[in-house]
Amino acid sequence: MTMPAKDEPFYQISQVSRLLGITSDRLRTYEEEGLIKPYRTRHSKDGKRLFSQDEIEWLEIIRELMKLGVTIPVIRVFLSSKLKAGETFLREKDEDILKLIERLYIHPVYKKLDP
Repeated sequence: MTMPAKDEPFYQISQVSRLLGITSDRLRTYEEEGLIKPYRTRHSKDGKRLFSQDEIEWLEIIRELMKLGVTIPVIRVFLSSKLKAGETFLREKDEDILKLIERLYIHPVYKKLDP
């Protein structure tokens, strides 16, 4: 059995929910908020959401940011503003957040969003 490519939509929302330990509703919220754009099948009225391994990694970064207290609106601002290391308004304790945001900028999923 061959594994799908990292960018190939393969995992259903219930599988991703279990893998990440978050609810399917939370994943739908991330989609509604523009943090992720899963592939949609054409088999049903709304289409099933399918996620790639890249998107799962992306969601792990989002989850880490939220654990640090970063809200969805703030993540959206970060994604649209392209902050750089050394920005003067950031406090030293925010370095972990900045490192995670920089990981989002270079992640393949970032190119699929329209921040």
